Amino acid sequence: MRKLILAGALIPAITGCETTHAPTVPTMLESSATASVSATSSVQAQQTTFFFCPTVAPFTATFGVVVTAGNVNLFVTSMTSQFTDINHVQLPTITLPAPVPTAQFGSALVQARSQVTFPVTVGTGCGTASTGTVVLAVQMTDANGVQLTQHLSVIVR
Repeated sequence: MRKLILAGALIPAITGCETTHAPTVPTMLESSATASVSATSSVQAQQTTFFFCPTVAPFTATFGVVVTAGNVNLFVTSMTSQFTDINHVQLPTITLPAPVPTAQFGSALVQARSQVTFPVTVGTGCGTASTGTVVLAVQMTDANGVQLTQHLSVIVR
């Protein structure tokens, strides 16, 4: 009788160890294509040594645009800037399309979970005041093909 009880106790333990379970489906982790773009809030306009409007502006404003990637690689495809002076006079929109950002800034790739600073120089003073606001749109594509656009503004003093 004792052997029968022991055998009856082992049957549930043995059946619990069977390997006939259906294979588990791996969980797909959702990639985070989030990105952030930032720059200093204001910058001082610098007078150029030699200027000839509209080829070379009498003033320039240089600032760094910091692009921070989420969990996937990002490619900066273009940057579009527009300067509006304190009198609300706007310069034409200037776009730096790829491969210009690559040639001008180095690699346009922002590795996942890292950041890259892109130097941007905007000319002012050709038909406008030297002070105002630069509005910048940074277009990016992530490694999954998702397109992102982030906007920021920088005050030029």
